[in-house]
Amino acid sequence: MFTTDFTKRSHPIKALIAMRTLIVSLALFMSMNGLADSAGTQPVETFGTSMLMSAEQQAAQRLVDAIFADDADVAELGSDRCLPARRVRDVDVLDRLTLVFDMGRKDNYLVRLKRQCFGLRRNTPISYEIHGGRLCRLDGIRALETWGFNRFVPGPRCQISSFIKVSEAELELVEARIDAARAPRTAQRDADKAARRAAKAPKEQAYAQRGSDASIGG
Repeated sequence: MFTTDFTKRSHPIKALIAMRTLIVSLALFMSMNGLADSAGTQPVETFGTSMLMSAEQQAAQRLVDAIFADDADVAELGSDRCLPARRVRDVDVLDRLTLVFDMGRKDNYLVRLKRQCFGLRRNTPISYEIHGGRLCRLDGIRALETWGFNRFVPGPRCQISSFIKVSEAELELVEARIDAARAPRTAQRDADKAARRAAKAPKEQAYAQRGSDASIGG
């Protein structure tokens, strides 16, 4: 009688199933390891980048603190003695002590005066001395006051102490420091104006009332 031995055929089937299970498990294991590796390297790269940015920010903050220190030696902080006048794209006046020479291509030089320069205000036009096509340390700058139509009168001479090369990040910190120092003065000035207007209001009301009474009586 012909019989079929299912037992002998079951061994290859079990082996095949076991092999497929092993392959699937191995693939899943490798995939999970890959995810773990990528997940593990990402924080390291992010941490390294954040550390680098933090170091740059700290260096920028130290330079700005040194510039604004009460005993700052701006001549010592200066990086260049002269600037080629032909490369000066623009001069931005930040306050009576601080100017920025824009040389193009994000190349900026900060001038921090030792004392306030009369007439120098934000966005004020200026004139500066040039010798041999260069603007150098100890040369003078002057604020230009507008008198009438297209008439500019130069103010007193102020001496350039040094040119301090600053990055975009350092320049932002400088502008933020100046704006922060200006804010209390602006707030106080606005408060004084409001107080003067409030003091005038009763007088104006009384004057208007007297005029109304006189009109009715007449």
